[in-house]
Amino acid sequence: MAFDQNKLAQTIWGVLLIAMGVLLCVTEPYALRLSQESTFLSFARYFIAVFLAVGGVKKLYGLYFSKDKEPHSDE
Repeated sequence: MAFDQNKLAQTIWGVLLIAMGVLLCVTEPYALRLSQESTFLSFARYFIAVFLAVGGVKKLYGLYFSKDKEPHSDE
């Protein structure tokens, strides 16, 4: 099995997306405590956090669990 730098970079990117989503969810209560109460701001930050985490999971799933689709030639 050859070392694939592109797959390693994509894996790191997926893990970082998940980590940023989780960290945004964890720091949300502290950020709202420092700012004024705003339900839209809270919704927007949680939406972005979920979007980041789901994007990271989708990237990792696509790299490791989906089947490679190779074009079939009819020759």
